[in-house]
Amino acid sequence: HAPHATQIRKQTCRSTLNIGTTGMTSPSVTTAAASFRALARSRRSTRRFQPNRKIPDGVLRDVLESTLTAPSGFNMQPTQVILVRNQEMKQRLAKEAMLGGGNQWRTQDASVLAVFLSDLHVHKRLSRIVELEKEGNMRDPAYMALLPVVSTFLTGEGHAATWMKQVATTALSAVQPMPAIEPVESWSYKNTALAAQTYTLAAHSHGLATCMMEGYDNRRVQRLLQIPPERYSIPLIVATGYEYQNESLHSKKTPRLPLEEVFFDGTFGVPLSDLDDETDLIDEETDVSEVAASS
Repeated sequence: HAPHATQIRKQTCRSTLNIGTTGMTSPSVTTAAASFRALARSRRSTRRFQPNRKIPDGVLRDVLESTLTAPSGFNMQPTQVILVRNQEMKQRLAKEAMLGGGNQWRTQDASVLAVFLSDLHVHKRLSRIVELEKEGNMRDPAYMALLPVVSTFLTGEGHAATWMKQVATTALSAVQPMPAIEPVESWSYKNTALAAQTYTLAAHSHGLATCMMEGYDNRRVQRLLQIPPERYSIPLIVATGYEYQNESLHSKKTPRLPLEEVFFDGTFGVPLSDLDDETDLIDEETDVSEVAASS
């Protein structure tokens, strides 16, 4: 696992040299695409971690800073992350809150447990986000004026309020486009999932192994980590560390549905059949495929 991750890191570092926020030269685009393919196609869930391994502070900080770049609705960033590094606490979580032997072993052996929290009281973040937006001075004044109203309306806090807004928007949808109102849990969870995916790929770029876990007692995790249960829920926990020696040699990537079963063309159910194959990709594709296949 580690040698291939080193190759991925080198590719990624090269790809960032000439990439700007407004555009990239053709070689930069090519290299960035190759680097991302290497990351996305070689990453897999790790079944077993090396115990007693510490992630260097600089590596962990870089992963966290990359995680902060994840997008979110209205830039509300409704996510907190608790990093559990204390071995005693990891053992308590494994014993008292995790479901299944696999999750228990991963919890106690991983270097870090990234416990992702979704904010269920999104309105309480609004003043801080507005403050950041004003400091950034990038938004149109009209957007800033509407942000408090629109963000509060669409995040769906409270069962009764959500139901009333759903009824109203459904009725009005017959005559004009209206937003879909979803419970705050759904809205916040999907935004937190974007941050968790960014975290996972950032960790993989440093050669770290990860496993996204859902098998735990949410209430017990809240109690052990002193998480306010009325405000935050826990959509997932990402075990992070170093893969157990030779573990990658005994496991394969889990199968995925073929492209034709996932993507439709224009409307639901219409097969996507007119895309060219990968012959348009650059020569680097061969090297990237070899890295992904061997990981």
